[in-house]
Amino acid sequence: MTDNLSYVLYGHPRSGNAYKTALMLSMTGTPYEFEAVDLMARTNLESDYLEINPLGKVPVLRHGDLLLRQSHDTLRYLAEQTGKLGPDNWMEEARVGDWVGFAVDFLGYGLARLRFELLFGAGPGPVFDYFKVTADRGLGIIEPHLAEHEWLACERPTFADIAVFPVTSFLVDAGYDQADFPALSAWQERFKALPGFAWQLELMPIENWPPA
Repeated sequence: MTDNLSYVLYGHPRSGNAYKTALMLSMTGTPYEFEAVDLMARTNLESDYLEINPLGKVPVLRHGDLLLRQSHDTLRYLAEQTGKLGPDNWMEEARVGDWVGFAVDFLGYGLARLRFELLFGAGPGPVFDYFKVTADRGLGIIEPHLAEHEWLACERPTFADIAVFPVTSFLVDAGYDQADFPALSAWQERFKALPGFAWQLELMPIENWPPA
């Protein structure tokens, strides 16, 4: 059970990592306040925010005097605080950890980079090709796994699924055909049907976003 201290999420809807924390808050039914950090205006590098996170990154989750500055720490912490979406034993903990690591190694340095190159960077080229090797390998891991399992780490949803979902939603933006990944697509639909699911702007509302 959560205590009476309020939660404050500092983030931005463009951040997949902030989205993970916002999803975990929502899907565990944890009330929170949202403080927008304008990444485009670089307010994350201003002194007021650097006092909250000297790294200048989002998200940050404040709970009383505690500041959690890494998204996957926020998932573990909220699972412990709420008793929801976490592992029940070390066997499950190990498998959850596998997929949390997968989200960093194969999605953060794969799909997310491809999307950035196509939408904001140089487009197809040597940098895109470099990260596509990692993205292809990651998709080659998750697709057959989900062909045999409804959820990633356990036989029920856990924060492993939350850690992985945001970047997989970039599949088309990263240059892939959604139809080529039927098991991944079916898992995404199951995930979106879970209580508390919402999209970035619903969980982290910002006026005049996306920009015109």
